[in-house]
Amino acid sequence: MAHLLAQSGIDIDDVYDLLSAWLAGERRVWFMPAFDDAAGLEASVLMGRADDGQPLLLLARIDGKDIYIINAFRPIPELVAEFEQWEARNG
Repeated sequence: MAHLLAQSGIDIDDVYDLLSAWLAGERRVWFMPAFDDAAGLEASVLMGRADDGQPLLLLARIDGKDIYIINAFRPIPELVAEFEQWEARNG
């Protein structure tokens, strides 16, 4: 997975750091459920900031205490704007 993410410009360490900081209560994450009826996929979208402050979007499946990362993305500017509004409301 690290190789695939690297091809998209995502450092796997950023993914780990974001998740670790969130699970430790050190960083806020905007959590949204995601459903794909056609594929039958139930997942979650987690958006937070990497250690460098850049927004990072994770698509994950959460099963009990386990988190399975499906993919990670740098969000589009419109989504970053929504995320920043969420941060301002939940600061």
